[in-house]
Order: sequence, then structure tokens, then C-alpha cells
Amino acid sequence: MRFYSIVTAITLLLTACSNGTQEWEPKIIAHAAGGIDGDIYTNSLEALTNSIEAGYKYIEFDLLFTADSVLVATHSWEEYNTLCGQPQKGDSAPTLSAFLSQRIMGKYTPLTAQQINSIFESDSTLFLVTDKTSSPDIIKEYFPNIKERTIVEAFSYEDYTELNRQGYHKVLYSCLAHDITEGIVKHIILHHFFKGEKIEWLSLHTSAFDHHLFKLIDIFSHYKAALFTVNDKEIVPQKHRKNIEYIYTDNIIP
Repeated sequence: MRFYSIVTAITLLLTACSNGTQEWEPKIIAHAAGGIDGDIYTNSLEALTNSIEAGYKYIEFDLLFTADSVLVATHSWEEYNTLCGQPQKGDSAPTLSAFLSQRIMGKYTPLTAQQINSIFESDSTLFLVTDKTSSPDIIKEYFPNIKERTIVEAFSYEDYTELNRQGYHKVLYSCLAHDITEGIVKHIILHHFFKGEKIEWLSLHTSAFDHHLFKLIDIFSHYKAALFTVNDKEIVPQKHRKNIEYIYTDNIIP
């Protein structure tokens, strides 16, 4: 009888462990406003509307300035010009009027930061996730009233600490930051030996797990992260899932 009790206990334990790994449910971020009809990276009004209707609460936009210094949503000017049928323009930025006059892929409506802010202000259930631009002054200017629902990807340790000081919902220190090596060594791995705020949150590309810096973090420290771009949750190694609380996606429905 005791033997069977032990077997039953072990079975229940293994089942619980198995269920535990299956219960990994990161928060889902609609990447570049989300996919729509198989199209991605549009940062468009239609993609935003589609993502809201699909139930996404975290929606990311890439933010760049037009030639006349207005913040708008686009992944890159080279990509925007190509998607609008003007590849010969390369990475040159259009004026605001030219930007708004185009249709992305011939059918999608471009968005300004002001328009995005208006939509997010009117729906208190939505969280804005920003990319490409992390200047605290710019983020504050264009998104003044949704600080508590804005997640900013910061491209320098200086931006990371200032945005945290200002009280944004979450600030992610980008793996594409120009000071990434210094930031990770000083403010994650060897934080106790340096002045300054410890980095708690990272935005990571899926390739980062093979990088020596992130292998060192796993050994010496602790972090939480948002991972891009994940269109199949099974690609995320089990051992890293405890650290990944957000994933950017083109197609995983929340």
C-alpha cells in the first residue's frame, strides 16, 4: 500500500510540474500595432483597430519624426517608403502632409503620435508600448496623460533611469541601447559596486539568449523581460520563461 502511495505522490508531483510549465502566460503585446490580414509592421489605424477588437490590451508603435519634426508611427523610413510604393526614396523622411497622404500597402492609414494618444486616452483599458524613441521630453510631450499606461523601451541607461523617475508604467532597457554592455555589466551583474539605479527590466530579441552578456546575467543576477518577436510561444526555452513577462507578437491572440 505504501508503495502505491509513493507512486501516486510522485505522479501528482510530476503532473503539477508539467502543468506549471504549461501555465506560462506572458502578457501579449501587439507588435507595430499588430498584424492585419497577414500584413505586419504597418503601424496603421486599421491594425490598431483590429488589435483592439481582437482583445489586445498592450499595443506597440514605432515612433519617428517626419522631415518637419512631427512624431508619427513607422518602423523605419526606408520600410515606409517601400510599403508606399516609393522605394527610390530610400530612408528619407517625408513631411507630415506627405506622410498622411500615402496609404501603406495601398490600403492602410498612417497614424501620428497625436492620433495614437487620443485613442489611448479615450480607452483606459489600453497600454501603449513605444519603440525607436525614448527621450523623456518627447514621450512626455506627445503622451502627457497616459504615463501610468505607457511602457517605454529605453535606448540608454540615462533615459531608463529618468523615465522610471517620472513614473511610467514600465521602462524596458533595450538590448539595442548604445550603452548596452556597460549598462548590463554595471547595473545588473555588478550593480552593488556602482552608483545608479539597478536595471530591473529588459527588452530582448529572441537571439539574446545565446549572447554571452545574457548568459552572465543568468548566472550572476536576475531580470525581467519583454521578448520580441514571438509568433510561437514554444520557441521560448523553458528555463527562460520565468523571466519573460511580456512577448511582442504579430499573430498570437491574447
